[in-house]
Amino acid sequence: MRIPLETARARWGFFLGILLIAGGLTFLAGKVWVAARWGASLDPDLLLRAAHLEPTDADYWNRLGYYQKWNFERRDLRQVVLYDQRATEANPRSDTYWMDLADAYEAIGQPVRAREAFEHAQYAHPISSDVAWRYGNFLLRQKANSEAFAELRRALMTDPDLTVEAISECSRAGDDLPKILTEVLPNQTGYYLMALDYFLAQRQTDAALIVWNQMLVLKPTPKMADVVPLINGLIGQEQVEDALRVWRQALQATGWPRDEAGDSPLVFNGGFEHDLLNGAFDWREDPVSGARFSPDSDVVHTGGRALRITFDGSRNLDFQNLWQFSPVEPRRRYHFSAYLRLEGISTDSGIRFAIQDAFHPAGLQILSPNLVGSHPWSLVEADFMTGPETHLLTIALQRVPSWRFDNKLGGTVWVDDVSLLPVEPSEHIEDTKDRRR
Repeated sequence: MRIPLETARARWGFFLGILLIAGGLTFLAGKVWVAARWGASLDPDLLLRAAHLEPTDADYWNRLGYYQKWNFERRDLRQVVLYDQRATEANPRSDTYWMDLADAYEAIGQPVRAREAFEHAQYAHPISSDVAWRYGNFLLRQKANSEAFAELRRALMTDPDLTVEAISECSRAGDDLPKILTEVLPNQTGYYLMALDYFLAQRQTDAALIVWNQMLVLKPTPKMADVVPLINGLIGQEQVEDALRVWRQALQATGWPRDEAGDSPLVFNGGFEHDLLNGAFDWREDPVSGARFSPDSDVVHTGGRALRITFDGSRNLDFQNLWQFSPVEPRRRYHFSAYLRLEGISTDSGIRFAIQDAFHPAGLQILSPNLVGSHPWSLVEADFMTGPETHLLTIALQRVPSWRFDNKLGGTVWVDDVSLLPVEPSEHIEDTKDRRR
């Protein structure tokens, strides 16, 4: 395009037009600059002036609403609503502004308008986990639990890290736990594992059992190591029957290797043929300075492996660091046996097995003979009867500290073929027969 500027009048007109455009742009830029300067201030009066100067900037109105909401000295919740309304008018596509308006409506007792504002937020950002989360919590507060659960489930599908908080909030809402799990948690094992960990941390083992029962039908199947904390928690609460049930279910569901003797031997993995779980009803190796655990396939009593423990001679060890829980019946006689091989155990206080009631240690304490020096594979045995309240034993390889001057423990011990078997009917049955006579 060519602008004719041959005459002075044309040139002056062009010049004045340029000045007007430049002046207008300068005015607009100056207005934006002044508004930004006022808006950056912590003074609410200057922020309000910025909002009036730039009324289409939604951020100013939103910040005014936020300031008014938390100004406890002069808080006016209805003014918060007005500011948040101006923010949504200036930018109706912001889910954040709609949610802040929803919170303001709820604060002044207008839940219907709050719900409408949350629906606008969802329309603005339909896949937002934050929108679904805040809307779900609003619905929980309104006692609309089924709708709330659906929203919270949508939030978890996008943000699994909200799982524990969702379970906590929904549990306080008063609905039954199976319904909460079914309607809130997506049907994936990972969500249920987080719920399981939450209830175990709260020592709510009954709730944890409900989670486990629902996990059994989910895919993928949980790993055995994921179930061990639940079994440990149940044992810690003396819920032995529940712990055994979960243990057997987990063995079946996960395909974890089992002893050939059956599904529930009294000593699990007694031949150390499988890797140790370090929990539940398998062996536990508690790390300790001065001793090292390792499987050994070269030196065995029977089978393909034994367990080797090497003591480095650096400490006068108090050792009970290889142990296992074993379920038993009260008032019943049992026979314990194990094979030990020793090489160069260096002190007078050697290696033995200790058996005691897991919950009432003073009621039952059995010690096998103390072995020192070097021995080929040797059978250690003990016969005993459980007490009237004994349901669970601890079986531990033990060495008590020596009182002698040369008390540092060195040498190697191999353990294999640990067994515990009932040898006769329980005593209370015999007592019943005698009374009948």
